[in-house]
Amino acid sequence: MNSKFTIYIFKYLSLLFPAFSMLSAQEIYPQSYFISPLEIPVQLSGTFAELRSDHFHSGLDLRTGEKEGMKVFAVASGYVSRIKVSSGGYGKAIYITHPNGYVSVYGHLKQCAGSIGDYVKKQQYANESFEVDLYPQAGQIQVIKGEVIGLSGNSGSSGGPHLHFEIRDENSQKPVNPLLFGFKVEDKSPPVLNLLKVYPVGRQSQVEYVNSSAEFFLVNTGGSWSLANQDTIQISGKVYFGIGTWDLFNNGNNKNGVYSVKLLADSLTVYQHQMESFSFDETRYINSLIDYSDWARKKRQVQKSYIQPNNHLSIYHGVVNNGIISFDDEKVHEMIYEVADIAGNISTLKFYVKSEKEDNAHENNEIQMGETNQIFTYKKDNEFRTDNVILKVPRNALYDTLSFSYQNLPGNRKMYSDIHRLHFDDVPLHSWCELSIRPDSLSQFLQQKAILVKLDDDKSFISVGGHWKEGYIHTQIREFGEYCVVADTVPPTIKPLNINNNKIITGQDTLSITIADTLSGINSYRGTLNGHWILMEYDAKNDLLFYKFDGHLNKGENKFELTVSDKKNNISKYKATLIY
Repeated sequence: MNSKFTIYIFKYLSLLFPAFSMLSAQEIYPQSYFISPLEIPVQLSGTFAELRSDHFHSGLDLRTGEKEGMKVFAVASGYVSRIKVSSGGYGKAIYITHPNGYVSVYGHLKQCAGSIGDYVKKQQYANESFEVDLYPQAGQIQVIKGEVIGLSGNSGSSGGPHLHFEIRDENSQKPVNPLLFGFKVEDKSPPVLNLLKVYPVGRQSQVEYVNSSAEFFLVNTGGSWSLANQDTIQISGKVYFGIGTWDLFNNGNNKNGVYSVKLLADSLTVYQHQMESFSFDETRYINSLIDYSDWARKKRQVQKSYIQPNNHLSIYHGVVNNGIISFDDEKVHEMIYEVADIAGNISTLKFYVKSEKEDNAHENNEIQMGETNQIFTYKKDNEFRTDNVILKVPRNALYDTLSFSYQNLPGNRKMYSDIHRLHFDDVPLHSWCELSIRPDSLSQFLQQKAILVKLDDDKSFISVGGHWKEGYIHTQIREFGEYCVVADTVPPTIKPLNINNNKIITGQDTLSITIADTLSGINSYRGTLNGHWILMEYDAKNDLLFYKFDGHLNKGENKFELTVSDKKNNISKYKATLIY
């Protein structure tokens, strides 16, 4: 290896011995304490720390044969420490605290069983709310290992019937990879590698003689991977790398997440991360781990072997110079990616870099007509202001310093302001930012109905809420993009599915209704029978509201009423007499 390149790498190694020792000191987890939460062999449709939109997957998704109603067992004895029921997220979820210091979590349930279900329903009626977040006293609801605690389902934001299963550390509440606890999953398939990307750092760096990122597709060459059309890449100056990869389990087609990624330069580790555990506070840093621009434009999740200045993920180990490597010694260097799943299957990509001295390349920094630029730094609060828009980006909301771009664009007749293009939506924001837009002249009525919307790729409206104050509509946003003011004056729609006025309902056991709102979104609903609140479950992803008959119907006539409001207080009502 060239002496200059060797010095560049080794001058950091003295700082890395603690990181290398961390790798060899992975926690030792109990291997026979927990049983499977299902009575069928464990098959996965989702893995721990899998890359999801804006977050890492915090557990395992266990297949249930694409059916609901499978028995779910307590994986060990303990007590129910939390039960959460919501129309999104985990839907119906149970949390069990165990004596060994861990908490097991079971999400997307169809229903809670036994005393757990009775407790939940009692609290829902007491609070007159389907959505509840309950914390029973320690020991109030005890369970034993293997006890049925619920039935698997598809509640919340689930994309299909399955069981979401987690194990968390009780003290830190950090989720830990459940496959480290000895759950048996047949897996002889190594990860798939499909794409290598190389990113220049700075104006003088080049990849294949161009100052822009380059991508190289990969082929499997009998147990290892290589570049599809070449084996050597021409690079001059500072760059970092990224890899497109996923894992396949036996008897499965899902593109699951991998466990670890390692990059070596001339046999020296320059980057590594592994998915043992993480904190919920850091899960949104996924937007810095991946090439977010590539995700926004092409829906590919390329994992960068580079740590941005304001990326505080705890998964990294043995990273040299944040993953940036300098090539300017006119030598050829061997680069190796090693990608592993948790079963120990490893895929390897080997390629070469022909290092050249930096040229006088320059980035393309063309500015569009009407575009304004201002430097935003991640280290401090930033504010952009014109007569009609104010954007406040707090410190640590960015992953790196950027040249903020703004452009004012004309609106249309459906809008009550111009369109304000706030930078580019392929650049991620980590935390909430304050946005205020001054609308055109609005009546007092419309002031209370006005909201801010983000324009989607097809120019449709995505509500981000908002309220009127001192001439502006104010809200919080977590994405750059195009925003404007609109007004929501249309109430939600209510569509009965299996009832109508004076219908005899003795031959059914549920009332089913769809409710929807096209702009600001559903805010609340309230169903009553004969003037008394009833428990109506809300499946938000399907716009479905339903009531399971539970003893609140009277023999003969029953007066059913449903009131639904959106987030701008537009209200719809439905009434019917039902014969039981």
